Parts: sequence; structure tokens; C-alpha cells
Amino acid sequence: TTFLVMFYSAALFLAIGTFMISANGTTTYGVILSGFLFALLLECYWCCQLVDRLNEVNTQIGILLCSLDWPVELQYTKATASRYRQARSSLLIM
Repeated sequence: TTFLVMFYSAALFLAIGTFMISANGTTTYGVILSGFLFALLLECYWCCQLVDRLNEVNTQIGILLCSLDWPVELQYTKATASRYRQARSSLLIM
């Protein structure tokens, strides 16, 4: 929800800023406004990239968890006790 609000407010600011720059011509205020709009677009792009990377990592974690050989990894014997605890704690973290 926060991302959508940020995205649409950035689009609204961009539209208003472009209108103001085209209506008033090139002034110092227009240059400052265009710099602000550029920074706003760059911030929106960075947030999009971070969300995409987070989604990719989430998908990779899901694939790794689903491809784990559950019956072999979670069998408790004296020989595999440490591996059992390690797999169990990793699953609890996930």
C-alpha cells in the first residue's frame, strides 16, 4: 500500500511539475523543480528495484525449502543428530 501511494504521488508530482515548467518557462524555480522531480523518479526506481529483488529472494527461498529432501533431512539418529538440529533450526527460522 505504501509503495502504491508513493508511486502515484510521484506520478502526480511529475505531472504537476511538468505542467508548471511548461507554463512558466525556464526559470530558476523550474530548474530546481526539475531536479526535485528527477530525484523523485530516481527514488521510485530504486524502490521498485528493491521490491523486485526482495520478491526474487522470497521465490528462491521457497524453491529451496520445497526442494529439500524432508524425510532424509529430518530423520533423527545419533549419527545425524547435529544435522537434524541444524535442519530443524533452519526451518524454524524460515
